[in-house]
Amino acid sequence: MTIRNILVSYNATPAADAALALARRLALMRDGHLTGVLSYGPQEIITSYAGYMPAGVAEQLVEADLTRRDEVMARFGTLTSDMDPSRVHFRDVFSSADNGLMDVARCYDIIVMGRAEETGAFPHMEPHPDVVARHSGRPVLVVPAGYAGTTCATSAMIAWDGGRAASRALSDALPLLTPEAVVRVVTIGRPEDSAALDPVATHLARHGLAVERDIRQRRPGRSVAQTLLEGCGAGGVDLLIMGAYEHSKFAEDLFGGVTDTVLRNTPIPVLLSH
Repeated sequence: MTIRNILVSYNATPAADAALALARRLALMRDGHLTGVLSYGPQEIITSYAGYMPAGVAEQLVEADLTRRDEVMARFGTLTSDMDPSRVHFRDVFSSADNGLMDVARCYDIIVMGRAEETGAFPHMEPHPDVVARHSGRPVLVVPAGYAGTTCATSAMIAWDGGRAASRALSDALPLLTPEAVVRVVTIGRPEDSAALDPVATHLARHGLAVERDIRQRRPGRSVAQTLLEGCGAGGVDLLIMGAYEHSKFAEDLFGGVTDTVLRNTPIPVLLSH
């Protein structure tokens, strides 16, 4: 099954602009539909302190939200104005930034989004790709802010550890990979561990894809995430494919997980699956 029904999380931030640009290219290349969604909830200051605010302040905050929503929809329309209008859609969802996006995403092939801004002016309009990947059941393509690449999935790298999340990521990536794609399968280990890559290399080859194997050894003081990012920089890779949170989200947060470190530092899009 090819990718034809694309959902892009859009809130007009620089990261969202980059995500929309890539989602737009994917939709045009695959003759697909592109749906933008602004998912948001009430501002925390209103829900927590409404009874303590001076008269009119809550109304001003709500009005600011309405203005921002209009700005987001207008910018989305401008950036997709060259597409077939029958294939471009927009949804405004009031729930919470993460939950609203996950609820909408159930019947789409892929979610494209940027990483949430930690100091944004509208944090209640900022969904988090790691949370969405963990709970939505859909693959999430995370695009770094400022990304201006014109290709995606023509030279991909998959982080392979043989686990469930990596297996799911491999399956979710196949419809995204172009027929001429070269896929580098990377694992962290010793050169003698190369046989562990045989099953995944065979699987990709049977789908007609060119496969390269890469056994990377961790240098002293370098984390798994840093080792993966170094691999992305070696060879013009335009997509990193990886499982998200093989362990619990609490353990990832506590020990500085691979997923979070990669998303904070990646120069290329990352396909996350869980």
